[in-house]
Amino acid sequence: MPLEIDISQLSASELDELLAKAAARRAIVEPAHPTEVPKPDKAIVNRQWFTCLVEPGSLFQIRHPGYGWLAFVIPPNERAQLLSLLLNQALLTPQSQSSATAPSVSGGTTVH
Repeated sequence: MPLEIDISQLSASELDELLAKAAARRAIVEPAHPTEVPKPDKAIVNRQWFTCLVEPGSLFQIRHPGYGWLAFVIPPNERAQLLSLLLNQALLTPQSQSSATAPSVSGGTTVH
């Protein structure tokens, strides 16, 4: 039986609540989301992000136009690996980069 919800009359806060509840439920329902990385054509180019140190590692937040701010804590060992990968990409010349890569963004501890 298809689920039909008329979302056209929901307010922004009601949509946020619906998204949060749907995401929490989806996180525990099988089958799980695929582990494969999505193709670049499915990527969202959004330059707003924020990072800072927190007790278990680095807090990394990125703003999704539909979901709002998504927050991730990156442990120190993974942070070092990510730094290495990003540094490697930063050192590549434009000719050596794939044409499918998303535009680069700068960063720090402020929202970008």
